[in-house]
Order: sequence, then C-alpha cells, then structure tokens
Amino acid sequence: MVDLHTTHLIWDKLNFYYASHTCAKVRQFKLHLKSHKCDRSISTYILDIKRVVDSLAATSSPISSEDHIDAILDGFSEEYDNFITSITLQLDPYTVEDIESLLLVQEDRSKNMFLDPSPAQTNLASTNWFHSSS
Repeated sequence: MVDLHTTHLIWDKLNFYYASHTCAKVRQFKLHLKSHKCDRSISTYILDIKRVVDSLAATSSPISSEDHIDAILDGFSEEYDNFITSITLQLDPYTVEDIESLLLVQEDRSKNMFLDPSPAQTNLASTNWFHSSS
C-alpha cells in the first residue's frame, strides 16, 4: 500500500487484489466440478459437490440447479449410465435433493444386490454343488 495516499486508492487496490484471487478461486471451483469423479460412497461424493457449489455461492458466483445436477451426474462411471439416462429422460425436472435421494437409493440397491444373491442364483449354486458332490 506504499505510495497510496488516499483511502479510496487503498480500497481500490484491495478490491483489485481480492477480486483477482476470487476469480482464480471461481475458476478452480468450476474446474473441480467438471473433473470430479465419484470414486467413493455416493454420500461423500454428493457432499464434496455441495461443498464446491456452496463455495461458488459464497464467492458471488452461484450455479443453477441444472448445473448442480449436471455436475453430480457427470462424475459417474458407465456403471450408472442406465440410471442417468432414466433421470435425464424425465419430462418433469428433478431437484438437486431428488437426484441425491435417488442416487443414494440406487447405491443401496447395488450394495444389496451384491451382498444378497437372488433366489435363482442361490438355487443354481446349491444345485451345482449337489450335482458336483454326487
């Protein structure tokens, strides 16, 4: 602040300094939204996305609900393609909360299907075991 002789000049300098840092942060947050991938639990992933969205809002750069939903859905692998397709084909738009809830339910379903084989699979496994031990 050397050579700044009025409070107006000091405020202008501070404003410029913090505005440039804010612009860099906004770019960093938006890049994070575009490149963030769901590689942990869905609840952790959703919280990470929400943290970035809230940070953007705090820097006076809020994003729309549609962009928030896109950021969430774009981070999923091909494993969720059918699920995402069914969501995007809906005529009535979903809220962010709807998407979050649906994804959490889908994650639970996937876990349960992996942990609890269907009766047909159980029957097939026991039939194969019976025939191979005879």
